[in-house]
Amino acid sequence: MQIIFIFLTLILLAAAVFFLGGKTKKSLVEFPSHNLKIEVELAQTLVQQAKGLMYRESLAENAGMLFIFSGENKKTFWMKNTKIPLDLIFISADKKIVEIKENFEPCREASCPAYQSQAAAKYVLEVNAGFVQKNDIQINDALNF
Repeated sequence: MQIIFIFLTLILLAAAVFFLGGKTKKSLVEFPSHNLKIEVELAQTLVQQAKGLMYRESLAENAGMLFIFSGENKKTFWMKNTKIPLDLIFISADKKIVEIKENFEPCREASCPAYQSQAAAKYVLEVNAGFVQKNDIQINDALNF
């Protein structure tokens, strides 16, 4: 009985960490060549990165989530439990765009496909689908954050 109690407590603790994940910090990402700034939540921890923008019903027009990874390599993303379509912007360690994945659609299936970048990236910026096209964001654009 005590083992079951400990097991259930650990499951509840893990669920709380996953769904609450601690407060995410906010920052600004600037696209200097486009005279554009957006407010982003920072996904710095593994828990924050695993949750990403899951379960969100909407995202403000000039807002996003910036994933900050420890290393620069190919990154893999999927849209499990994500409710809004997104553009993904892959960014190198020197803060230049190296790859763009537009209109990444939510996955409503039990098994969701994953997308692996072709280029190595240290950061990934998720924004509303259509942001890249609307703002003429291009590979090699420099960012400040």
